[in-house]
Amino acid sequence: MIPALRRAQTPTARRIEWLRVVMMFLLLMSWAMYPVELFIIGHWLDSWQSLVPFIVTIPGVIFTAWVFFFDRSTPWLRTAFQVTMWASIIMGLAGGYFHWVWNMQDAGGVEWTWSYAMEEFHGFRPVLAAMAYTYMGITGLASIYRAD
Repeated sequence: MIPALRRAQTPTARRIEWLRVVMMFLLLMSWAMYPVELFIIGHWLDSWQSLVPFIVTIPGVIFTAWVFFFDRSTPWLRTAFQVTMWASIIMGLAGGYFHWVWNMQDAGGVEWTWSYAMEEFHGFRPVLAAMAYTYMGITGLASIYRAD
């Protein structure tokens, strides 16, 4: 991202590259700080599935930093970055779903009525917090997208 910003020739290209730099910087900070939060709350203690966010974070940080500081046009790097972002999206959706179902199970059973499901959406396990990885994946894909 940084090299592309330096190479931008027109004002429009510079604005687009600045937007990409901001999005990628937010993504890099998310990859760096969200696992710290999970570590602080002891997320890895519950089950082996609790380790999945930490595992996906490793390539997420590496590929995001590489794309941000060095190069985004190498085909294998773009592919690895995109695969990591898609893994993040799927993991975030799955984590949100499992948090939601586990909240319902803690409350006495899974019941798919609207009011009950929405009430358990705000249960002990934060559903939207698990979906932060979905945000990170979408932001990564949006920041590396090129129409040309």
